[in-house]
Amino acid sequence: MEQSDVLAALQMTIVVTGLAAGFAVLVFLLVTSYAALSGARVERIPFLCLVAFLFGTLALVTGMLTGASRTAAVGDVLPAGLGFIGAVALYVFTKPKRDLSVAAVAVVSFSILLFLGTVMGSYERARAVTFEESQKYDRDRLIYQANIEAVVNGYRKHRGLPPIDFSK
Repeated sequence: MEQSDVLAALQMTIVVTGLAAGFAVLVFLLVTSYAALSGARVERIPFLCLVAFLFGTLALVTGMLTGASRTAAVGDVLPAGLGFIGAVALYVFTKPKRDLSVAAVAVVSFSILLFLGTVMGSYERARAVTFEESQKYDRDRLIYQANIEAVVNGYRKHRGLPPIDFSK
């Protein structure tokens, strides 16, 4: 692996972590605003932010891998994601003390950031495909130019003329 590949992976890791942390901050702001406006006492705000960060990071990575995939991965990821959300809901509803806020934060953060990650991954795939196509175009153009040079220099050689250097 080249150094540029490692730096690109590090950059993407920082972006994913930053997006998940930003979403956790957004959850913090929404929950504290709700508590201030309604007068309700919301406990465990840091825990809700941690849930949003963890589920959001998982969703972003899963979405990016799904979006960047060249195969039809949506048929595999979507049922797994829905099963994951169902398992969280089942866990919360089977606990004696139901804490719906944790389930709500987990499901919302997973859903929104899975979508965002899928969009980011699809853009990454499109960028890679565009780069590959431009490389193929450049290679085909060089082959075409080399063939023209060979024909021209073959003609000149047959006529007893010196070859032309096309690199100038």
